Amino acid sequence: MFLIKPIKMNLKKLLVQSLVFRSLYFVSMLLVNVFLSRFLQASATGNLYYLTTIFGFIQLVASISLEAGITFFASGKIISFNKLLWLSITWSFIIALLVLTGSFVYLYYIKHSPPYDVMQYCFFSVCYITGILLATCCCVLFYAQGNYYLPNILLVLLNAAFVLTMPFSGHSGDDKLVNMVVYRYFLLFFLQGILLALVFIVKNKSWQQFGLPGSGQLKKLAKYSLTALSANVIFYLVYRIDYWFVHINTASCTESDLGNYIQVSKLGQLFLIVPQIIASVIFPKSAGTSDRSEISTSIMIIARLFSQMFLVVIVITSLFGGKLFTIVFGETFNRMQVPFLIIIPGIFCLSVLALLSAYFSGKGNLKVGVVGAAIALLVVIAGDYFLVPLYGIIGAAVVSTIGYFVNLLYSLLRFYKDYSLSWSDFFRWKKSDFTWLSSLFKNKASADA
Repeated sequence: MFLIKPIKMNLKKLLVQSLVFRSLYFVSMLLVNVFLSRFLQASATGNLYYLTTIFGFIQLVASISLEAGITFFASGKIISFNKLLWLSITWSFIIALLVLTGSFVYLYYIKHSPPYDVMQYCFFSVCYITGILLATCCCVLFYAQGNYYLPNILLVLLNAAFVLTMPFSGHSGDDKLVNMVVYRYFLLFFLQGILLALVFIVKNKSWQQFGLPGSGQLKKLAKYSLTALSANVIFYLVYRIDYWFVHINTASCTESDLGNYIQVSKLGQLFLIVPQIIASVIFPKSAGTSDRSEISTSIMIIARLFSQMFLVVIVITSLFGGKLFTIVFGETFNRMQVPFLIIIPGIFCLSVLALLSAYFSGKGNLKVGVVGAAIALLVVIAGDYFLVPLYGIIGAAVVSTIGYFVNLLYSLLRFYKDYSLSWSDFFRWKKSDFTWLSSLFKNKASADA
Protein backbone atom coordinates (compact mmCIF):
# COMPACT_ATOMS: atom_id res chain seq x y z
CA MET A 1 0.00 0.00 0.00
CA PHE A 2 1.15 3.54 -0.78
CA LEU A 3 1.43 5.99 2.07
CA ILE A 4 1.32 8.81 -0.44
CA LYS A 5 -1.09 8.60 -3.37
CA PRO A 6 -0.04 10.08 -6.73
CA ILE A 7 -1.71 13.34 -7.62
CA LYS A 8 -4.37 12.77 -10.28
CA MET A 9 -4.00 15.39 -12.97
CA ASN A 10 -4.84 15.29 -16.66
CA LEU A 11 -2.12 15.30 -19.30
CA LYS A 12 -2.47 18.98 -20.21
CA LYS A 13 -2.14 20.21 -16.62
CA LEU A 14 0.90 18.01 -16.05
CA LEU A 15 2.50 19.28 -19.27
CA VAL A 16 2.10 22.92 -18.25
CA GLN A 17 3.37 22.40 -14.71
CA SER A 18 6.33 20.40 -16.00
CA LEU A 19 7.13 22.93 -18.73
CA VAL A 20 7.10 25.91 -16.38
CA PHE A 21 9.16 24.53 -13.50
CA ARG A 22 11.56 22.28 -15.38
CA SER A 23 12.23 25.12 -17.83
CA LEU A 24 13.28 27.27 -14.90
CA TYR A 25 15.78 24.60 -13.88
CA PHE A 26 17.25 24.26 -17.37
CA VAL A 27 17.56 28.03 -17.70
CA SER A 28 19.53 28.03 -14.45
CA MET A 29 21.78 25.28 -15.85
CA LEU A 30 22.30 27.37 -18.97
CA LEU A 31 23.45 30.26 -16.79
CA VAL A 32 25.86 27.93 -15.00
CA ASN A 33 27.21 26.87 -18.40
CA VAL A 34 27.52 30.45 -19.69
CA PHE A 35 29.33 31.81 -16.62
CA LEU A 36 31.60 28.76 -16.41
CA SER A 37 32.45 28.93 -20.13
CA ARG A 38 33.24 32.65 -20.04
CA PHE A 39 35.51 32.09 -17.04
CA LEU A 40 37.38 29.00 -18.26
CA GLN A 41 37.30 29.85 -22.02
CA ALA A 42 37.00 27.34 -24.88
CA SER A 43 40.03 25.07 -24.34
CA ALA A 44 39.60 24.57 -20.59
CA THR A 45 35.82 24.30 -20.94
CA GLY A 46 36.24 21.58 -23.55
CA ASN A 47 38.53 19.57 -21.27
CA LEU A 48 36.17 19.97 -18.30
CA TYR A 49 33.09 18.89 -20.24
CA TYR A 50 35.00 16.01 -21.82
CA LEU A 51 35.78 14.80 -18.29
CA THR A 52 32.12 15.11 -17.27
CA THR A 53 31.19 13.12 -20.37
CA ILE A 54 33.36 10.24 -19.13
CA PHE A 55 31.87 10.56 -15.64
CA GLY A 56 28.42 10.71 -17.20
CA PHE A 57 28.95 7.38 -18.94
CA ILE A 58 30.15 5.80 -15.69
CA GLN A 59 27.13 7.24 -13.89
CA LEU A 60 24.81 5.88 -16.56
CA VAL A 61 26.19 2.36 -16.22
CA ALA A 62 26.37 2.55 -12.41
CA SER A 63 22.77 3.73 -12.18
CA ILE A 64 21.58 0.61 -14.09
CA SER A 65 18.86 3.01 -15.30
CA LEU A 66 17.20 2.77 -11.90
CA GLU A 67 15.30 5.98 -12.59
CA ALA A 68 13.44 4.31 -15.47
CA GLY A 69 12.37 1.44 -13.24
CA ILE A 70 11.39 3.85 -10.46
CA THR A 71 9.19 5.85 -12.84
CA PHE A 72 7.50 2.75 -14.22
CA PHE A 73 6.81 1.02 -10.90
CA ALA A 74 5.91 4.17 -8.96
CA SER A 75 3.56 5.46 -11.67
CA GLY A 76 1.92 2.05 -11.92
CA LYS A 77 1.46 1.93 -8.10
CA ILE A 78 3.41 -1.33 -7.93
CA ILE A 79 6.12 -0.30 -5.42
CA SER A 80 5.73 2.42 -2.78
CA PHE A 81 7.49 5.75 -3.18
CA ASN A 82 9.28 5.53 0.15
CA LYS A 83 10.73 2.09 -0.50
CA LEU A 84 11.97 3.31 -3.85
CA LEU A 85 13.55 6.32 -2.15
CA TRP A 86 15.47 4.17 0.35
CA LEU A 87 16.56 1.93 -2.50
CA SER A 88 17.86 5.01 -4.36
CA ILE A 89 19.81 6.22 -1.33
CA THR A 90 21.25 2.77 -0.65
CA TRP A 91 22.29 2.27 -4.26
CA SER A 92 23.84 5.76 -4.42
CA PHE A 93 25.90 5.02 -1.30
CA ILE A 94 27.12 1.72 -2.77
CA ILE A 95 28.08 3.40 -6.04
CA ALA A 96 29.91 6.17 -4.15
CA LEU A 97 32.11 3.56 -2.43
CA LEU A 98 32.73 1.70 -5.70
CA VAL A 99 33.58 4.89 -7.60
CA LEU A 100 35.91 6.09 -4.86
CA THR A 101 37.70 2.74 -4.72
CA GLY A 102 37.86 2.37 -8.49
CA SER A 103 39.14 5.91 -9.04
CA PHE A 104 41.83 5.51 -6.39
CA VAL A 105 43.04 2.15 -7.71
CA TYR A 106 43.11 3.34 -11.32
CA LEU A 107 44.82 6.67 -10.67
CA TYR A 108 47.28 5.63 -7.95
CA TYR A 109 48.23 2.04 -8.80
CA ILE A 110 47.65 1.85 -12.56
CA LYS A 111 48.20 5.38 -13.84
CA HIS A 112 50.66 6.30 -11.02
CA SER A 113 49.28 9.83 -10.74
CA PRO A 114 50.59 12.25 -8.05
CA PRO A 115 48.71 12.10 -4.71
CA TYR A 116 47.14 15.53 -5.25
CA ASP A 117 45.72 14.52 -8.65
CA VAL A 118 44.41 11.27 -7.15
CA MET A 119 42.54 13.12 -4.39
CA GLN A 120 41.26 15.71 -6.84
CA TYR A 121 39.83 13.28 -9.37
CA CYS A 122 38.41 11.00 -6.68
CA PHE A 123 36.52 14.01 -5.33
CA PHE A 124 35.32 15.02 -8.79
CA SER A 125 34.12 11.54 -9.73
CA VAL A 126 32.29 10.80 -6.46
CA CYS A 127 30.54 14.20 -6.37
CA TYR A 128 29.43 14.11 -10.00
CA ILE A 129 28.45 10.46 -10.37
CA THR A 130 26.80 10.00 -6.97
CA GLY A 131 25.13 13.41 -7.00
CA ILE A 132 23.52 12.99 -10.41
CA LEU A 133 22.44 9.43 -9.62
CA LEU A 134 20.69 10.42 -6.39
CA ALA A 135 19.22 13.64 -7.80
CA THR A 136 17.80 11.85 -10.85
CA CYS A 137 16.13 9.15 -8.76
CA CYS A 138 14.62 11.71 -6.37
CA CYS A 139 13.36 13.87 -9.22
CA VAL A 140 11.48 11.03 -10.91
CA LEU A 141 9.90 10.14 -7.56
CA PHE A 142 8.63 13.71 -7.24
CA TYR A 143 7.41 13.61 -10.85
CA ALA A 144 5.60 10.31 -10.30
CA GLN A 145 3.62 12.14 -7.59
CA GLY A 146 2.75 14.91 -10.05
CA ASN A 147 5.10 17.33 -8.24
CA TYR A 148 7.24 19.21 -10.74
CA TYR A 149 7.62 22.49 -8.87
CA LEU A 150 9.41 21.56 -5.62
CA PRO A 151 12.44 19.62 -6.94
CA ASN A 152 13.07 22.11 -9.71
CA ILE A 153 12.80 25.14 -7.44
CA LEU A 154 15.39 23.56 -5.12
CA LEU A 155 17.72 22.89 -8.04
CA VAL A 156 17.28 26.44 -9.34
CA LEU A 157 18.23 27.88 -5.95
CA LEU A 158 21.44 25.84 -5.81
CA ASN A 159 22.38 26.79 -9.37
CA ALA A 160 21.66 30.45 -8.65
CA ALA A 161 23.95 30.32 -5.62
CA PHE A 162 26.73 28.91 -7.82
CA VAL A 163 26.28 31.60 -10.48
CA LEU A 164 26.13 34.46 -7.97
CA THR A 165 29.46 33.40 -6.46
CA MET A 166 31.23 33.00 -9.83
CA PRO A 167 34.08 35.37 -10.76
CA PHE A 168 32.91 37.85 -13.39
CA SER A 169 36.09 37.83 -15.49
CA GLY A 170 38.36 35.23 -17.07
CA HIS A 171 40.78 33.24 -14.96
CA SER A 172 43.87 35.07 -16.35
CA GLY A 173 46.10 32.10 -15.54
CA ASP A 174 45.20 32.03 -11.85
CA ASP A 175 45.36 28.28 -11.16
CA LYS A 176 44.09 28.60 -7.59
CA LEU A 177 41.00 30.45 -8.76
CA VAL A 178 40.40 27.88 -11.52
CA ASN A 179 40.70 24.99 -9.05
CA MET A 180 38.28 26.67 -6.65
CA VAL A 181 35.65 27.14 -9.36
CA VAL A 182 36.04 23.59 -10.70
CA TYR A 183 35.80 22.09 -7.20
CA ARG A 184 32.63 24.06 -6.52
CA TYR A 185 31.20 22.99 -9.88
CA PHE A 186 31.50 19.30 -9.02
CA LEU A 187 30.34 19.84 -5.46
CA LEU A 188 27.18 21.45 -6.84
CA PHE A 189 25.94 18.10 -8.22
CA PHE A 190 26.52 16.30 -4.92
CA LEU A 191 24.61 18.97 -3.00
CA GLN A 192 21.71 18.68 -5.45
CA GLY A 193 21.33 14.97 -4.76
CA ILE A 194 21.57 15.34 -0.98
CA LEU A 195 19.10 18.24 -0.82
CA LEU A 196 16.48 16.52 -2.97
CA ALA A 197 16.71 13.33 -0.89
CA LEU A 198 16.33 15.21 2.40
CA VAL A 199 13.35 17.23 1.18
CA PHE A 200 11.61 14.12 -0.14
CA ILE A 201 12.12 12.37 3.19
CA VAL A 202 10.67 15.30 5.11
CA LYS A 203 7.75 15.91 2.75
CA ASN A 204 6.70 12.26 2.55
CA LYS A 205 7.66 11.26 6.12
CA SER A 206 9.74 8.49 4.61
CA TRP A 207 11.13 7.41 7.98
CA GLN A 208 7.71 5.90 8.69
CA GLN A 209 8.24 3.36 5.92
CA PHE A 210 11.93 2.62 6.22
CA GLY A 211 12.90 -0.39 4.15
CA LEU A 212 13.64 -1.72 0.69
CA PRO A 213 11.34 -3.39 -1.85
CA GLY A 214 10.87 -7.14 -1.44
CA SER A 215 12.92 -9.67 -3.39
CA GLY A 216 10.16 -10.21 -5.95
CA GLN A 217 9.76 -6.48 -6.50
CA LEU A 218 13.52 -6.03 -6.76
CA LYS A 219 13.73 -8.70 -9.46
CA LYS A 220 11.02 -7.01 -11.53
CA LEU A 221 12.60 -3.59 -10.98
CA ALA A 222 16.05 -4.89 -11.93
CA LYS A 223 14.73 -6.61 -15.06
CA TYR A 224 13.00 -3.48 -16.28
CA SER A 225 15.89 -1.16 -15.37
CA LEU A 226 18.56 -3.35 -16.96
CA THR A 227 16.55 -3.54 -20.17
CA ALA A 228 16.28 0.25 -20.15
CA LEU A 229 20.01 0.44 -19.40
CA SER A 230 20.95 -1.25 -22.65
CA ALA A 231 18.97 1.36 -24.57
CA ASN A 232 20.32 4.27 -22.51
CA VAL A 233 23.95 3.19 -22.87
CA ILE A 234 23.58 2.98 -26.63
CA PHE A 235 21.74 6.33 -26.69
CA TYR A 236 24.51 7.93 -24.65
CA LEU A 237 27.14 6.68 -27.08
CA VAL A 238 25.11 7.91 -30.04
CA TYR A 239 24.98 11.40 -28.49
CA ARG A 240 28.51 11.55 -27.07
CA ILE A 241 30.90 9.31 -29.00
CA ASP A 242 31.55 12.17 -31.44
CA TYR A 243 33.32 13.98 -28.57
CA TRP A 244 35.84 11.15 -28.46
CA PHE A 245 36.52 11.29 -32.20
CA VAL A 246 36.99 15.07 -32.03
CA HIS A 247 39.25 14.67 -28.96
CA ILE A 248 41.60 12.08 -30.53
CA ASN A 249 41.86 13.65 -33.99
CA THR A 250 44.31 16.37 -32.98
CA ALA A 251 45.43 16.93 -36.57
CA SER A 252 42.00 18.22 -37.62
CA CYS A 253 40.64 19.37 -34.24
CA THR A 254 42.31 21.63 -31.66
CA GLU A 255 41.38 21.84 -27.97
CA SER A 256 39.52 25.03 -28.83
CA ASP A 257 37.60 23.12 -31.53
CA LEU A 258 36.65 20.53 -28.91
CA GLY A 259 35.38 23.28 -26.62
CA ASN A 260 33.39 24.87 -29.45
CA TYR A 261 31.92 21.55 -30.55
CA ILE A 262 30.90 20.42 -27.08
CA GLN A 263 29.31 23.83 -26.55
CA VAL A 264 27.37 23.34 -29.80
CA SER A 265 26.23 19.95 -28.54
CA LYS A 266 25.26 21.33 -25.12
CA LEU A 267 23.37 24.18 -26.75
CA GLY A 268 21.59 21.66 -28.94
CA GLN A 269 20.66 19.74 -25.80
CA LEU A 270 19.12 22.96 -24.51
CA PHE A 271 16.54 22.65 -27.29
CA LEU A 272 15.79 19.15 -26.05
CA ILE A 273 14.60 20.57 -22.73
CA VAL A 274 10.98 20.95 -23.78
CA PRO A 275 10.81 17.50 -25.45
CA GLN A 276 12.38 15.88 -22.39
CA ILE A 277 10.02 17.71 -20.08
CA ILE A 278 7.05 16.52 -22.11
CA ALA A 279 8.52 13.01 -22.27
CA SER A 280 8.79 12.95 -18.48
CA VAL A 281 5.01 13.45 -18.41
CA ILE A 282 4.21 11.03 -21.25
CA PHE A 283 6.24 8.20 -19.66
CA PRO A 284 4.34 7.93 -16.35
CA LYS A 285 1.02 8.67 -18.05
CA SER A 286 1.68 5.87 -20.56
CA ALA A 287 2.68 3.54 -17.73
CA GLY A 288 -0.58 4.30 -15.93
CA THR A 289 -4.13 4.03 -17.14
CA SER A 290 -4.37 7.11 -19.37
CA ASP A 291 -6.18 7.11 -22.69
CA ARG A 292 -3.65 5.97 -25.30
CA SER A 293 -5.37 7.90 -28.10
CA GLU A 294 -5.01 11.17 -26.16
CA ILE A 295 -1.28 10.61 -25.71
CA SER A 296 -0.60 9.56 -29.32
CA THR A 297 -2.55 12.56 -30.66
CA SER A 298 -0.66 14.90 -28.32
CA ILE A 299 2.66 13.48 -29.51
CA MET A 300 1.85 14.25 -33.13
CA ILE A 301 0.65 17.78 -32.37
CA ILE A 302 3.77 18.53 -30.35
CA ALA A 303 6.00 17.14 -33.13
CA ARG A 304 4.40 19.52 -35.64
CA LEU A 305 4.90 22.46 -33.28
CA PHE A 306 8.54 21.45 -32.83
CA SER A 307 9.17 21.56 -36.58
CA GLN A 308 8.03 25.19 -36.68
CA MET A 309 10.10 26.12 -33.64
CA PHE A 310 13.27 24.66 -35.12
CA LEU A 311 12.71 26.46 -38.42
CA VAL A 312 12.72 29.74 -36.49
CA VAL A 313 15.93 28.68 -34.70
CA ILE A 314 17.64 27.97 -38.04
CA VAL A 315 16.69 31.38 -39.43
CA ILE A 316 17.88 33.26 -36.33
CA THR A 317 21.15 31.31 -36.18
CA SER A 318 21.83 31.94 -39.88
CA LEU A 319 21.40 35.68 -39.43
CA PHE A 320 22.88 36.36 -36.01
CA GLY A 321 24.49 33.15 -34.70
CA GLY A 322 28.16 34.01 -35.27
CA LYS A 323 28.01 37.21 -33.25
CA LEU A 324 25.52 35.94 -30.70
CA PHE A 325 27.62 32.92 -29.66
CA THR A 326 30.72 35.01 -28.94
CA ILE A 327 28.69 37.58 -27.01
CA VAL A 328 27.18 34.91 -24.78
CA PHE A 329 30.05 32.46 -24.31
CA GLY A 330 33.11 34.63 -25.04
CA GLU A 331 35.41 35.40 -27.96
CA THR A 332 37.05 31.94 -27.94
CA PHE A 333 33.74 30.34 -28.98
CA ASN A 334 33.95 31.66 -32.54
CA ARG A 335 33.51 28.38 -34.45
CA MET A 336 30.04 27.41 -33.30
CA GLN A 337 27.74 28.81 -35.99
CA VAL A 338 28.25 26.34 -38.88
CA PRO A 339 28.29 23.14 -36.76
CA PHE A 340 25.20 24.39 -34.91
CA LEU A 341 23.30 25.01 -38.15
CA ILE A 342 24.20 21.51 -39.34
CA ILE A 343 23.20 19.80 -36.11
CA ILE A 344 19.86 21.61 -35.58
CA PRO A 345 17.89 19.29 -37.94
CA GLY A 346 19.34 16.39 -35.96
CA ILE A 347 18.18 17.98 -32.70
CA PHE A 348 14.69 18.22 -34.16
CA CYS A 349 14.85 14.47 -34.86
CA LEU A 350 15.89 13.87 -31.24
CA SER A 351 13.01 16.04 -30.03
CA VAL A 352 10.41 13.89 -31.75
CA LEU A 353 12.33 10.74 -30.78
CA ALA A 354 12.17 11.73 -27.09
CA LEU A 355 8.38 11.70 -27.25
CA LEU A 356 8.19 8.36 -29.05
CA SER A 357 10.76 6.75 -26.75
CA ALA A 358 8.84 7.87 -23.66
CA TYR A 359 5.64 6.45 -25.11
CA PHE A 360 7.15 3.06 -25.98
CA SER A 361 8.97 2.89 -22.62
CA GLY A 362 5.80 3.68 -20.71
CA LYS A 363 4.13 0.75 -22.44
CA GLY A 364 7.05 -1.51 -21.52
CA ASN A 365 8.22 -1.83 -25.14
CA LEU A 366 11.89 -0.95 -24.62
CA LYS A 367 13.09 -3.01 -27.58
CA VAL A 368 12.15 -0.23 -30.01
CA GLY A 369 14.59 2.18 -28.35
CA VAL A 370 17.38 -0.40 -28.14
CA VAL A 371 17.24 -1.44 -31.80
CA GLY A 372 16.85 2.10 -33.14
CA ALA A 373 19.75 3.42 -31.05
CA ALA A 374 21.98 0.49 -32.04
CA ILE A 375 21.44 1.20 -35.74
CA ALA A 376 22.14 4.90 -35.19
CA LEU A 377 25.32 4.11 -33.22
CA LEU A 378 26.73 2.06 -36.09
CA VAL A 379 26.03 4.96 -38.46
CA VAL A 380 27.69 7.50 -36.15
CA ILE A 381 30.81 5.40 -35.48
CA ALA A 382 31.35 4.66 -39.18
CA GLY A 383 30.68 8.26 -40.20
CA ASP A 384 32.91 9.82 -37.53
CA TYR A 385 35.73 7.41 -38.34
CA PHE A 386 35.88 8.62 -41.94
CA LEU A 387 34.70 12.24 -41.77
CA VAL A 388 36.14 13.74 -38.55
CA PRO A 389 39.81 13.29 -39.63
CA LEU A 390 38.97 15.06 -42.91
CA TYR A 391 36.48 17.74 -41.92
CA GLY A 392 36.90 18.13 -38.14
CA ILE A 393 33.93 19.37 -36.16
CA ILE A 394 31.94 20.06 -39.36
CA GLY A 395 32.15 16.38 -40.24
CA ALA A 396 31.17 15.40 -36.69
CA ALA A 397 28.06 17.60 -36.88
CA VAL A 398 27.02 16.12 -40.25
CA VAL A 399 27.39 12.55 -38.99
CA SER A 400 25.47 13.27 -35.78
CA THR A 401 22.51 14.68 -37.70
CA ILE A 402 22.43 11.65 -40.00
CA GLY A 403 22.59 9.28 -37.02
CA TYR A 404 19.77 11.09 -35.20
CA PHE A 405 17.61 10.96 -38.34
CA VAL A 406 18.15 7.21 -38.73
CA ASN A 407 17.20 6.69 -35.07
CA LEU A 408 13.98 8.69 -35.48
CA LEU A 409 13.09 6.95 -38.74
CA TYR A 410 13.15 3.52 -37.10
CA SER A 411 10.88 4.65 -34.22
CA LEU A 412 8.47 6.34 -36.63
CA LEU A 413 8.18 3.15 -38.67
CA ARG A 414 7.31 1.21 -35.52
CA PHE A 415 4.82 3.86 -34.39
CA TYR A 416 3.09 3.84 -37.77
CA LYS A 417 2.99 0.05 -37.74
CA ASP A 418 1.20 0.05 -34.38
CA TYR A 419 -1.24 2.89 -35.08
CA SER A 420 -1.62 2.96 -38.89
CA LEU A 421 -1.10 6.73 -39.15
CA SER A 422 -0.08 8.68 -42.23
CA TRP A 423 3.39 10.20 -42.43
CA SER A 424 1.94 13.68 -42.74
CA ASP A 425 0.36 13.42 -39.28
CA PHE A 426 3.74 14.23 -37.72
CA PHE A 427 4.90 17.03 -40.00
CA ARG A 428 1.94 18.74 -41.76
CA TRP A 429 1.27 22.03 -40.00
CA LYS A 430 -2.28 22.68 -38.81
CA LYS A 431 -3.95 25.77 -37.35
CA SER A 432 -5.66 23.56 -34.79
CA ASP A 433 -2.27 22.79 -33.26
CA PHE A 434 -2.03 26.34 -31.92
CA THR A 435 -5.56 26.05 -30.54
CA TRP A 436 -4.42 22.92 -28.68
CA LEU A 437 -1.33 24.75 -27.42
CA SER A 438 -3.25 27.78 -26.19
CA SER A 439 -5.74 25.50 -24.44
CA LEU A 440 -2.91 24.16 -22.29
CA PHE A 441 -2.27 27.52 -20.72
CA LYS A 442 -5.94 28.52 -20.59
CA ASN A 443 -6.63 25.37 -18.61
CA LYS A 444 -3.71 26.17 -16.34
CA ALA A 445 -4.94 29.72 -15.77
CA SER A 446 -8.45 28.48 -15.01
CA ALA A 447 -7.12 25.91 -12.56
CA ASP A 448 -4.98 28.53 -10.79
CA ALA A 449 -7.91 30.92 -10.54
